[in-house]
Amino acid sequence: MKFKYKNIGLSGVAGCGKNTVCDIITKFLNRLDLPYNELSIARNLKKEVSETCKKLYDIDSINCSREEKEIIRPFLVSHGQIRRNLSSGRHWIDRLGKELDPEKINIITDIRFNEYDKDECYWIKNEINGVLVHISRFDNINGKRVFVPPANEAERENDPKVKAESDFILNWPTEHDSNLKIFNCKKLLNWIKNIYA
Repeated sequence: MKFKYKNIGLSGVAGCGKNTVCDIITKFLNRLDLPYNELSIARNLKKEVSETCKKLYDIDSINCSREEKEIIRPFLVSHGQIRRNLSSGRHWIDRLGKELDPEKINIITDIRFNEYDKDECYWIKNEINGVLVHISRFDNINGKRVFVPPANEAERENDPKVKAESDFILNWPTEHDSNLKIFNCKKLLNWIKNIYA
């Protein structure tokens, strides 16, 4: 598939702000009059196990609260990893590949793995004409940055590997004000503008 634009992969641990950064990027692309398509690897995983989660845990994996997601997270991670192991890391990206729009900037909000030869990082950078952005969120506590920790062992192991492959690293503070969130993404937005200018 030939892509008109560079695609964007977002990475980082759970709770670092990948979806918030995606919202900021899409508003920015809108202002630049550039077409985009927001996608998620986890969305397909949640769809695949939706009926099982409802049946076993009475939780809708597609539409659940953050608290409910924490309850089923170990199940989601295990199922996702089994699919990855059986396909050398290709199952979820091969499924998502069918949803890519070659005429738009595809933003994939959850690049998490770099353990197999042709895993998610390789896919973004070598197969779908993409760049990878790593996001870390921190709180200032007693004058020191305390970063949001990995949610589980899979994140603890993979996040540094993904970060090492990233084209742009965004370390941003926890912020509740929308304008300050955008301000804290200013360097990232300028970097993105340079890609498409």
